[in-house]
Amino acid sequence: MELQDLMNSLQKATDLDLLRLHFAIGHLLRNPARILAIRQRLHQGQEVDFWSTRDNRMHHGRIIGFKPDQVLVQPDTTRESGWVMYAALSLDPSQAPQTPASSRRPSRADFALGDTVSFEPQDLIARFGTIIRLNQKTATLSADDGLQWRVSYAGLRRVVNL
Repeated sequence: MELQDLMNSLQKATDLDLLRLHFAIGHLLRNPARILAIRQRLHQGQEVDFWSTRDNRMHHGRIIGFKPDQVLVQPDTTRESGWVMYAALSLDPSQAPQTPASSRRPSRADFALGDTVSFEPQDLIARFGTIIRLNQKTATLSADDGLQWRVSYAGLRRVVNL
């Protein structure tokens, strides 16, 4: 449905109904589970189609950054990047990450003391750290933000320094 058609159909609604609808939609779009479901399918440098609120049309661009509730996209047609909501991305379902049946979850044996790793806590901002302790189910990290984190092995990704 085009935005103009939607706007025309909402003209008959009361102001109170529109406000309640605005609140409900905003609540759904900020739902962390929805954002996480989209965020897990994205990576920096990925090409995406996204809807722009500036000109009410789709654009093609490349992801260059992440915030907990927005993604930074560099459009192909301009050098001016902009933050868009995760819901503004049009993702092809066939681009969902496929995990082979034979893949296994990382375990303690896959890591060693001193390894440099990356991880994403609940705020979805990538952090880096060095493993300082290997526990049974988690690794203790000294992170680049000066804090110590306990992260499950499944949430760790090895960082290779070239």
